[in-house]
Amino acid sequence: MLKWFVEKHIAKRAIKQQVMIEEDQVEVMPEKVSDAVLDDNVDVHLIRKYFTADAWLLLENVLDRKKINAVYTCGSCCHDISESDGSPSLICKHCLQWYHMKCVGISKLPKRKYWFCRGCHASPATE
Repeated sequence: MLKWFVEKHIAKRAIKQQVMIEEDQVEVMPEKVSDAVLDDNVDVHLIRKYFTADAWLLLENVLDRKKINAVYTCGSCCHDISESDGSPSLICKHCLQWYHMKCVGISKLPKRKYWFCRGCHASPATE
């Protein structure tokens, strides 16, 4: 979840070395923050401990702006899911990224309860 708001190396350093994330390290452009933060099941407060007070205030501001202009985009084609040609979409249960089914080569909904995108299916669970 940290990688939604800061660069990967900053997130790793915060977790492994317990270095607080500073204000200048937080992504300030809502469109660059993962759509996954819009999911009702995501509790960003779980990562609060990694941020300085000012960095957290900035993150909350970016999150508020992201929610106001909530748009889910396909992880493959980057087009708005709701403005597609009516083709169905699905969400990766690991990274919470939405995909048009046609973009990931699926013609009908998977029978499995959970679907994982190629990136999550191939990556180790610790990433």
